[in-house]
Amino acid sequence: MSSRRLFGSSSLSTYQGQPQQGRAPVTIDTRALIDKVLARYSGEFTVFRELLQNSDDAGCDAAEIRFETAAFSGLNPEAATNPDSPVLPDLKTTDVTRWTFKNHGKPFTPQDWSRLPKIASGNPDPQKVGAFGVGFYSLFSVTETPCVSSGGKEMEFSWDDKIRYDDQSVTSSASSPYPQLCYRFGDLPQTAAGDQWTTFKMSLREAAPIPSVSEFMQFLASSITFMVHLESVTVFFDHHRLGKINKYLGQSQTIPIPTELNICVLRIDSYNRLAITVEASFMLPQCDSTRVHETKVDLTVFTAEVDVTVNEKLFKELKRCMKKNPPSHLKYSLIYSCINEQKHPPEFPVCFSRASRRFGWGYSTRGFSLVMPPHKRQGIGGHMASHFIPTVERESIDLVTVTGNVSIWNRELLYVGGFLCRMVYDLELSKIQRLWEEAVAGETHSLLSRALQDQHFLHLFKFFTFHHSTPSPKVADLLAKSFYECSTLPLRLLSSVGVREAPEVRKFDPVFAKFLKSLPMLSKDVTQDCEHAIERLPDQHKIRAISPSDVLQDLRRRALDVEELLACLRWWIASRRDGLALSAADLLDAVTLRGTGGAIPLSSITYFIDSKVLGLHIPPNGPLPLSLIPLGISMHFNYEELASFGWKEFTVASWLQHMSRPDVMSADEKYDFTQSADWASRVLSTLRHVWPKLPEDIRSESREVLRNKPCIPTSGGLRCPESSYLPVADNALFHHLGFPIVSPGSGFDVDEGTKEFLLFIGVQKNPPVQLLLHQMSSTGNWTVFNLIDYLVQEEPSLTSEDFSTLKLSKIFMNESLQGNEEENTCYRIDELYPPVDIFRRLRLPVIKWSGKSEWMDTSFEAQLLYRIGLNRFPPLPTIVDLCSSRDVGVQETAFEYLCNKLRLQYSHYNPEDFYNVEFIPAESKGHTCLKKLGEVYSGSQWKALSFFVVQDRYLSMPLHQLGVAQHPPTSELLDLLEKSPPLDKSSASLWFEALFDHMETIDLTKLSGLPIVPTGPPSALKLLPPTQCHLDQGTIPVLYKELFVFVKFGNKANQFLSACGLKNKVSTEDVAEVLIENPERFFDLAGGYDGYLVELRKLACQSQDISNDTLHKMSHSPALLGLRRGETDGKSKWDYEYQFLTYQGVTIVDDVYDYELFSDHLFIAPREEALERFYASLGCSCLSAVVKERCNDLREISSAKTCPEVQSLILERLPLFMQNYSDTKPKVKIPSSPDHLKVKACKRILVSKTLATVNVERTKDVWTVARREGDCIELWISKTAKRDIVATSLCRLLFGTNKRHTTLLLGTILSANSTFLEQRGYLVDQIPQRHGDTPKVGTKARKEHLAGPISTTNPPQQSTLDTQPDLQFNSVTPLGSSAATPQLSSFPCTANSDQLTIHEASSISGDKSLNTAGHPRTSREVISQSDIQHNVEKAMQACRLGGENSAIHAGVSQLPSSDFCTVPADVGCLCPVGHVRNIEVYIDEGVYDGGTFMKRMHDPLARFVDIIITLSEIYRIPTATLRVFYDVSRGCIAFNSRGIIYLNLRYFEVWHDKQVESGNQQDARMTWSVDFVHCYLVPLPTKHYLKVPRSCSRDRTQLDR
Repeated sequence: MSSRRLFGSSSLSTYQGQPQQGRAPVTIDTRALIDKVLARYSGEFTVFRELLQNSDDAGCDAAEIRFETAAFSGLNPEAATNPDSPVLPDLKTTDVTRWTFKNHGKPFTPQDWSRLPKIASGNPDPQKVGAFGVGFYSLFSVTETPCVSSGGKEMEFSWDDKIRYDDQSVTSSASSPYPQLCYRFGDLPQTAAGDQWTTFKMSLREAAPIPSVSEFMQFLASSITFMVHLESVTVFFDHHRLGKINKYLGQSQTIPIPTELNICVLRIDSYNRLAITVEASFMLPQCDSTRVHETKVDLTVFTAEVDVTVNEKLFKELKRCMKKNPPSHLKYSLIYSCINEQKHPPEFPVCFSRASRRFGWGYSTRGFSLVMPPHKRQGIGGHMASHFIPTVERESIDLVTVTGNVSIWNRELLYVGGFLCRMVYDLELSKIQRLWEEAVAGETHSLLSRALQDQHFLHLFKFFTFHHSTPSPKVADLLAKSFYECSTLPLRLLSSVGVREAPEVRKFDPVFAKFLKSLPMLSKDVTQDCEHAIERLPDQHKIRAISPSDVLQDLRRRALDVEELLACLRWWIASRRDGLALSAADLLDAVTLRGTGGAIPLSSITYFIDSKVLGLHIPPNGPLPLSLIPLGISMHFNYEELASFGWKEFTVASWLQHMSRPDVMSADEKYDFTQSADWASRVLSTLRHVWPKLPEDIRSESREVLRNKPCIPTSGGLRCPESSYLPVADNALFHHLGFPIVSPGSGFDVDEGTKEFLLFIGVQKNPPVQLLLHQMSSTGNWTVFNLIDYLVQEEPSLTSEDFSTLKLSKIFMNESLQGNEEENTCYRIDELYPPVDIFRRLRLPVIKWSGKSEWMDTSFEAQLLYRIGLNRFPPLPTIVDLCSSRDVGVQETAFEYLCNKLRLQYSHYNPEDFYNVEFIPAESKGHTCLKKLGEVYSGSQWKALSFFVVQDRYLSMPLHQLGVAQHPPTSELLDLLEKSPPLDKSSASLWFEALFDHMETIDLTKLSGLPIVPTGPPSALKLLPPTQCHLDQGTIPVLYKELFVFVKFGNKANQFLSACGLKNKVSTEDVAEVLIENPERFFDLAGGYDGYLVELRKLACQSQDISNDTLHKMSHSPALLGLRRGETDGKSKWDYEYQFLTYQGVTIVDDVYDYELFSDHLFIAPREEALERFYASLGCSCLSAVVKERCNDLREISSAKTCPEVQSLILERLPLFMQNYSDTKPKVKIPSSPDHLKVKACKRILVSKTLATVNVERTKDVWTVARREGDCIELWISKTAKRDIVATSLCRLLFGTNKRHTTLLLGTILSANSTFLEQRGYLVDQIPQRHGDTPKVGTKARKEHLAGPISTTNPPQQSTLDTQPDLQFNSVTPLGSSAATPQLSSFPCTANSDQLTIHEASSISGDKSLNTAGHPRTSREVISQSDIQHNVEKAMQACRLGGENSAIHAGVSQLPSSDFCTVPADVGCLCPVGHVRNIEVYIDEGVYDGGTFMKRMHDPLARFVDIIITLSEIYRIPTATLRVFYDVSRGCIAFNSRGIIYLNLRYFEVWHDKQVESGNQQDARMTWSVDFVHCYLVPLPTKHYLKVPRSCSRDRTQLDR
């Protein structure tokens, strides 16, 4: 051992302490490098893989692997070879401490020993596997001190952290901070120097059990397969041999490369196949720890000899990566395992067979290459090996190197792999094809051999199915790409008809496989097991599903047998439900049936037999048409399925028609049912069985086929159905006649079902009646009654011919002829009547009856006689003729019979058919006779008017149905009335009462114009039409008695005349017409002017009841009263002249000042507003329309004080005035700012006015004049001339008229102080807010200052043009003077105007609306009465302490003037929803679900209406003026709109409903009585509202109460 030397670690581990200035080497932690990189592998058995590769590179043919326990390692070699215990311990729990690997290859050379301790110093031999020099360091993954011995030398590695550096370049002598890897190299002891094995010893870092025996043996078996030299590996556990793997090579065979395959960069020189046998023997401790099991596997290794030619760039890059030149020649190997080549003896244990399967032969996807770990998946079912370059971690093929050259090398190798796979696939498929063709050509074992080849192909296809590869999926993708693209031909596959190219093969379909025998189709196993692989085939190799065109093409190639045809038809039926585009015609055109009699194209088939009907009973050996699908096929399908092919049902009728064809009948006599009784019996038997299932049309067709054909077996042979008779039991009458009777012994039984069938096809049940009559007359044994008795029994079987024969036979006798000379005379049955008394009384011929019993209409005999023609009753013409008989007894009996039987027996009676027959018994004035229809009436009241009426004893008969009119025609009555009207009241009453009951049939319009009403005394009789008379109902005004005619008859007569136009009362229209006719007479009768004016007022108020024509006549006739004022002659009153004029001559005064000017030239309408409106509706002109005004040129003068004051006053007070005229649209825009109102002063204003009707002109000197200049009002004021009032000019400009009360109202508003206006309900506090540009004045100052700076109105006594105003322009009247506060009785007044609101604008669409002050409307809530009461008490207390104003302001928070009494309720937003006790109910449009409001609020509504009606009765207010409304956001409790009072249900519901519901109505009545009376008695000129304010001053309403 003296020759041993100790070497330090590599210089890469040099440690130099602190970093040095300048250039210095990099420090490497060797321990970390080995542990983290070189010895770190993710796969199993990496150590043994590296050692096996090294052994194969050393030319080793045998190797040993030993797993040694600590005890075994301590034994000497002799003890180790002679163990004491032969029993194998439990390998799962027994730990080993050392692994030993030995190979029998070439010993290490000095070069090998020098490379071993050097990292990354690989084998420079290009043909060797080692290239990176790091494989040995995989041993450090299990050991810390590996030891290698070979050729008498030994090298042992260990870690030491105390080694010092010997390198002279290292100036520092400090120790390295890293543990250093050291090795010890020297000679072996002489005792071991002769050992020829190269040994690797690995003392384990930690003791552990050995790997799984089965998995380890599997690894060895797969690894040894690719080894070039290694042929045997033995595994030991201590001294026990666990197993051994032996590899035996067969004869290598060179295979030519197919010409259709394309080579890329790497060229394949040759292609060899080598058979390998791998034998394994090992122990399985889990099965039997003492027994050695053996198995053998035969494999085939396909090797491609590849010639490598690379460019210079690639050569250099490969050399840099592998540290050696790339090989110029390499091999690419593929191991292929055939199916069922794993051979196990019969005693092979189950557990071992499972382990054997895990070796990976055939179906394993574990990959193995010389540089790639075997546990990686490379995509196919076998193993491949070649010179791949791995990644740095040596676990996968490098396909992504940055430089790209290594990736190119590996990709080219993978292309060679795919190329090799395609060659192996084609070679193995060729073998399968050859065996398949031999099996098809052979007679025996064909199906078994073909099935075996299917399994071989399944194995081959699965073997070369490219699955996902790991860790890089690109490996499988590149192999698959090369596999499919290296050949110019499509991939070939084994199909159901042999090997075919992929585009020709279809996927397996179990349905199609039953009848498509020549279509190339994959096997079922291949389709199912390789579904994923089939779907992933490239487009040029795709295997498609079977299409309809494939089906048609295959069906045209060959004829199908029955089973195949059944499968084909079932497929089409099922696919038709799924919407298959293949039509039945295309299918039938392609299918041919291979039958016993030859081929049958299905296109020639047109019929099928329903298996549920004819198919169960049809004789199979009978003649059938060639166009019929065989029954053996049709029996498998139902009717609807067979009909879907376009075939028609081969019915019984079709069968009979086919057998009736002459060619069919003549072909074989035994199948002619008109010649062969046996065949006829079989046919009839078949018909009998299927007959109940046949529809009526088929039965009828079958009957027509058998008609007149001798096909019924009878006692007289085969007879036609019409001449055959059913058997009759116990009736000797028919047997001796020789009738052909169906014989029950002719092949079928004649039961009841058969009889029904035979009767239908024409077989007679009984002999015809004609024969019976002939027999009866020839023998004389039968009487008519015997015949009737017989026919009653056989009536159901009688035919129409039998009945016709009986009807036409004269065999019946009349009983009235008995005993006379004509007793042998016979009659037809339709000439006789039943033997009953009524017909005897009518002298009709009745049948002679001598039956077994008395005649009864309900007996069977009578019913049969009626059926064959016996008259049940006389025909209608006969009975009518009898009614006109001269024999009174017959006539009366016949008329009574006709009337009694009219509805039942003579419902077809038509009066028009007998209009000229005198058969109605009538009377008139005591005379009786027969009259025609139209000459007699059923109303007895017409007898007094000389009309014929029906005799009294027949009045209960149905005379109306007979056609007897109740009263004479209207035309006849009108003619009689017109020719002979009544001349006195009594006769008139008689006429009118008679006509009253028949008004609905009389033309009342014509009667209304006839002079039929007698009026006046007899001495002065006058006949008038009903429309010119009025009904006298008692009290009649004296005037109306003089103007109109009043009549009065009886109650019915009056009602009749009313229907004819008699007027019940004098209408407004009547009065107007009388006035128009003679206005002077009307004037006198009315008592002069005052009485006339009363009637004229009525006409004016009720003008809507006057027609337009009458109004037009009134306006265009001189019927309008006009008044003209005359000279007074010093009298205190005016004198007026009255005259009746047309509308053109009367003028309506709408300007009092103009009237003062032109009164002597005008006839005016009476000065009442209602009459003026009435005259205006008739067309009369207003005075303002006929007066033309001119003004002199106005020149403005300066006025520093007057004009601004007048302007300010008008702007403030004019909006208050317009509140009274909210419904009137002014002719000009109301000024709202000084820009819209200009006040100017001038010296004099001279106005000239002309009355256009008479062209009279007047001139007047006025104080003011107003006119419009664009959007501005211009007001001129004169200071030198006579002064007029401002109100006059403004009213004329605003409304176009100048009525006295309008002018007076405006003048009062302009002149009155604010206190006066506020007391009358005007919103004086809102004046400052309306005009923001007006100088603001405090409330108190305003009330004092605006007491009326000028007086703008004349006193009521002053009405002349020349009168001067009392007030001067600049005078100021004291606040307390009477002149400052005019007392006008008509001016609106209220005790507390704070409770008034003006009309509240609303928006139906829900938009935010504005109130009259311009502020947004706010939602309101119902204020609790407790809050109101609290505020009221505070206000009252404050009033007691310090006066009204101070009390209100001190005790209660004030409502802002902009928010109080400014939000009116809009009636237009209220919608009617119903009524309660005649009081209409409205709701706001915002109320939710208005459709159910009446139902939801029924009870509160009823209680509220009860309170309202009680109050209306107390105050005598009509309920027609009351409304109930419900809103959701307003603050109105109640309001008055145009005289209609609206009361809010919402406040009642919150305040009082619960109290009223509990029975306490006192509070509710008190509260609502105040609201009630307030709105009723104090209405504003527009609308008045009672409202709860929104602020804290909610007490004002309660305070008012």
